[in-house]
Amino acid sequence: MSDNKVYEMLWDCKYCGTTKLLGKTHRFCPNCGASQDSDSRYFPSDAEKVAVQDHKYYGVDKTCAACSALNGALAEFCAQCGSPLSEAVLARRLDEQTRAEHETFESSGSRDLAKERFDAEMRRIGVQPAPDSKQGLPAWAMIGLVALVVIIVGGVLAALLWKREEAFYVTGHTWERAIEIEQYRPRYESAWCDSMPLDAYGISSEQRQRGSRQVPDGEDCRVVRSDQGDGTFVERTECTPRYRDEPIYDDYCTYSVNRWGYERAVRAQGSSLDDPLVWPQTDIRRTGTCLGCEREGRRLETFSVTLRAGDDKTYTCAVPFDRWQTMPVESTWKMDVGVITGQPDCRSLEPTG
Repeated sequence: MSDNKVYEMLWDCKYCGTTKLLGKTHRFCPNCGASQDSDSRYFPSDAEKVAVQDHKYYGVDKTCAACSALNGALAEFCAQCGSPLSEAVLARRLDEQTRAEHETFESSGSRDLAKERFDAEMRRIGVQPAPDSKQGLPAWAMIGLVALVVIIVGGVLAALLWKREEAFYVTGHTWERAIEIEQYRPRYESAWCDSMPLDAYGISSEQRQRGSRQVPDGEDCRVVRSDQGDGTFVERTECTPRYRDEPIYDDYCTYSVNRWGYERAVRAQGSSLDDPLVWPQTDIRRTGTCLGCEREGRRLETFSVTLRAGDDKTYTCAVPFDRWQTMPVESTWKMDVGVITGQPDCRSLEPTG
């Protein structure tokens, strides 16, 4: 952070209309003699700012409760009416202004104190002031727009999820059993070289980006103005370090390694409840752990029923074996079907009656 520089705030006289008076120098209007109202202070533009030399800051100004005259922070009695300042109100300070280092400040502008005070009172009693037309849609319009979007999205989702119960009868059955066959043979894999398996062979490598690290890359600076509440403001430059991503490279390896893996599947199928359930013959000839050797892997089975509705639409549902056995041809069932999508919910399948 650089050394702070102090400049004068500006204010406008609300009695005679004189503008751009100096907040520290002009405690009274030089044209009509009216006391400065601290609430009327505002930041000047860069072209208008006036530096304060050898400024000593004692604190925020105080406004006399009896005559509204402005007094310094150390004053105990009003310089205009002599009243004690024990009930004085501290001057309200403006929010900080910020700009990028290469930009310039514009004046924060003359202030409509009557409107500000009216808006503040409306907020205090729970009534929001009318929005500025430049600030976009009012809050009620934004709430209504969001509600409309929620209703539309909800309606679409409800339509997609809308289901009705329909009656069906069973017209057929199918089953399939499969045994996966694994083979021990060379597998082509890749990984970072430092995590490559020890029995890898036929290795080739290349450089790839593995990550990144942040390295210093200068500073980002901004200029900040802070209202001190005594007719002056401090201007300072704040800088924060800037970083950039620098890639980190490492060796990436492609290699061969002998491993068991899925090679194929053998299947057995049936199309009737009466078909005997059997597992297919694998006819594995070479066993053990050798290149080209095979072994049985997972065993999978699927049981499905074909259902027909009154409108002759047919559906196929996979069901557990215990249920499949209890669903003879011509037996009647009920199930939910999507009204819009036409998709069956096989999980809802239940016998009728």
